[in-house]
Amino acid sequence: MSTSEAAPRRIELGRLVRPVGIKGEVKLLPSEDFWPEALTSSRLKLALAGEERDVKVLGSRPSGDCLVLRLEALADRNAAEALRDAELQLVGEPDVALPDVPRSWQVEGMEVRLAGGEALGRATALTPMPGQPLLQVKGETKDYAIPFVPPILCGIDWAEGVIEIDPPDGLLEL
Repeated sequence: MSTSEAAPRRIELGRLVRPVGIKGEVKLLPSEDFWPEALTSSRLKLALAGEERDVKVLGSRPSGDCLVLRLEALADRNAAEALRDAELQLVGEPDVALPDVPRSWQVEGMEVRLAGGEALGRATALTPMPGQPLLQVKGETKDYAIPFVPPILCGIDWAEGVIEIDPPDGLLEL
């Protein structure tokens, strides 16, 4: 790969924490970037110990805060045990329906502008919090954590890569 080529996007969907039962099912602890439709992607990979392999999810069911997955080519508990701690990733641009609520991987690198058009900085993350997610923004001289809620969020132009916000007085001084 030349230096001008960017590495493909890698969205970490979660980590396989343990086998379930004797038929080769595994328990997935979803990451903050997980969304259910991602499990139908043809671009799923399992990454473990520096190696990765393609994987296809045949089925899933909830189990507490986790999901139990049935993966193609996993026939028994021993095969599932060998995948303990593997990361489930979607590699490349998603080929499935995107989540209704934006995830961190979607907003990273987008320009953040104030309602008047003034550039504030670049989004670095969307951090889930108990009340509402916080949009992390790296400005030229300061970093900001802005509640990602409708009264502040004016809109997202996905095509242009711009998030427009209208923060209340004093928020940017915090």
